[in-house]
Amino acid sequence: MKIVILTSRFPYPLEKGDKLRIYHQIKELSQKHDITLIALCEQIVENTYIRHMQQYCEHIYLFPLQKWRIAFNLIRGFFNRLPLQVAYFYSPYLKRLILQAIQEAKPDHLYCQLIRMASYVEALKIPKTLDFMDAFSAGMLRRANQAKGIFKSLLNWEVNRLSKYEAQVLLKFDHGTIISEQDRNLLRLSHNKNVKIIPNGVDTQFFNSIKNYKKEYHIAFVGNMGYHPNVKAAKYLVNEILPILQEKIPDIKILIAGARPSAEVRNLQSEQVVVTGWIDDIRDAYGSAQVFVAPIFFGSGQQNKILEAMSMGLPCITTSMVNNAIGAPVEKGIYVADNADSFATQILQLLQNPDLRSKIGQASRAFVEQNYSWQHSVSILAELFEKNSQQDEF
Repeated sequence: MKIVILTSRFPYPLEKGDKLRIYHQIKELSQKHDITLIALCEQIVENTYIRHMQQYCEHIYLFPLQKWRIAFNLIRGFFNRLPLQVAYFYSPYLKRLILQAIQEAKPDHLYCQLIRMASYVEALKIPKTLDFMDAFSAGMLRRANQAKGIFKSLLNWEVNRLSKYEAQVLLKFDHGTIISEQDRNLLRLSHNKNVKIIPNGVDTQFFNSIKNYKKEYHIAFVGNMGYHPNVKAAKYLVNEILPILQEKIPDIKILIAGARPSAEVRNLQSEQVVVTGWIDDIRDAYGSAQVFVAPIFFGSGQQNKILEAMSMGLPCITTSMVNNAIGAPVEKGIYVADNADSFATQILQLLQNPDLRSKIGQASRAFVEQNYSWQHSVSILAELFEKNSQQDEF
């Protein structure tokens, strides 16, 4: 089968959740299908990254999204009622180029990652699937509820546009997919059962605990540190949880690692908090800690960082909202907390009990191996493509 995959970012390197998801989907699909990748890019993509993806893609089309075009897109989107999340990426000029590339590829199926890209292909009369990945509108609503003043009004305005757009655009695709049942339920759709759950997976061979890591830190938190929910989580860890922990462990050390740390995250650096930014091998960050802590209270999707940490046998503590999307057994494969005191209590329990850390870490690894295989996840996706794929003329 010939599959065209349309993305708003080049899938490699893997420093963001959407890139991680589409990268592994491409990698698995390429074993049986011919893949054409069409990607927007806001920055120059290094040749080494392109060569890496060429081992999985028959053809790659890159279309630059310049800053001046983004500004113009947002202005136009404001007046044509597109959500800004969609308008940011949508350009009529690029649409002509993208449609030409699709026509050259003659796909049996078109896979569009995120509603950001849906406007480019929604009118095409060929079999196509839209991956919502997560509920953008729900994530934006949580953010709006925490905002104030004019920023709150702007976010609520965006929530309304996103909700309407999510419902309307699904009708123009043969299939919809999403990362978890929790996110599917958050979509404000009367027909959300038409959206198939395609969870993320973990490369358990890559993320393992074979290497004997030196445990330099008590706690680690890893992620894209320019992403708002992660920024809030890092600040909560340092400002709310750390002071409680210091009463029992005065010399406690925390590692915050991940790409693009915002100024707010960088300012958390202290004698007890290390902020590294990008790490070439993120396993070093997981492996250097005794416990992984992710106090994420809003956002959407499935937290890949939790699955990766669990795969490495690292005991994890996160919020009930995050675990709702993962489904790990509480206090058997994962710990759950929803306030600073509860986080601190469970962190201390694990730090003070090496046998418990080992037991929970082993159970975490087993849970991921049994439930989060990329091969199984992508096989569900491939079945959707094969249901009604056929070549049609434009």
